[in-house]
Amino acid sequence: MSFGKYEEAKQLFGDRVQTLRKERGITQEQLAESINKSVEHISYIERGERAPSFETILDIAEALKVSVPYLMNVTPQVEISTNFITDLQTPVVPPSLVQPVEEPVNTTKERRSDLERLQTALEAIQELQNLANEYGINDVFQDNGGKVLQVLILLGLRISPGREGNDAVDAEGNEYELKTINKLLSRSVTTHHHLNLDILAKYRAVKAWYIAVYEGILLKAVYKIDPSSLETKFGYWESRILGGMESINNPKIPLGLIEKEGEQVYPKQDNQPTQGKLPIE
Repeated sequence: MSFGKYEEAKQLFGDRVQTLRKERGITQEQLAESINKSVEHISYIERGERAPSFETILDIAEALKVSVPYLMNVTPQVEISTNFITDLQTPVVPPSLVQPVEEPVNTTKERRSDLERLQTALEAIQELQNLANEYGINDVFQDNGGKVLQVLILLGLRISPGREGNDAVDAEGNEYELKTINKLLSRSVTTHHHLNLDILAKYRAVKAWYIAVYEGILLKAVYKIDPSSLETKFGYWESRILGGMESINNPKIPLGLIEKEGEQVYPKQDNQPTQGKLPIE
């Protein structure tokens, strides 16, 4: 697919979403809330300025109560590749749009300086990894390991050995579900790629959930929430599984629900965080 056709495909899909949304009397705010995205994200899609992920396409189809093929039934003015969804997510930039580099980006001196900075950073990362090992995190770059380490230290927890995901345990052996979210990218907490009844039972059995909310790499808040406060979600997921689904692909918990039902344990009102600093209590 050429770059021009790719841009047209995005616009056609955005028009299709907007048309179906308005036909059903749904506002952008309502659609955004139903798929746990921001209103700005929906607006970008409808204006053809952002290509949705396949997961978002599935969520939009479900929210609009249409099938994915029906949602994707756009009417282009030009022929569009049969690999529409793949092309929609991965635009190809034509070589003609890329300006050739006439000289090196960095001088030898600049590259040497960058290498020295990199070496210093790697030494610090190795020290960070050594600390992470003590908390049961084998790779600070995997599964938000660095953020998880920060939250574990704040809460006085360790990763629970032999358990799946970011399960944590305190000194008394109580188990917790630990999640992180970057609210610049999403307004919902992801759970499990293949949620089944066994995992759901574990979600209900932990002492509490801790949800750490980030903006980029800056920790903004940590919420503690009792599993009973999430029972509306748990019950709905359970009904879907019992209704014939072997598992559910990564159901989400809206950040708004966490903020409403959870107890903010960091920062406390008299202990506001500063950039890069954590409180010692």
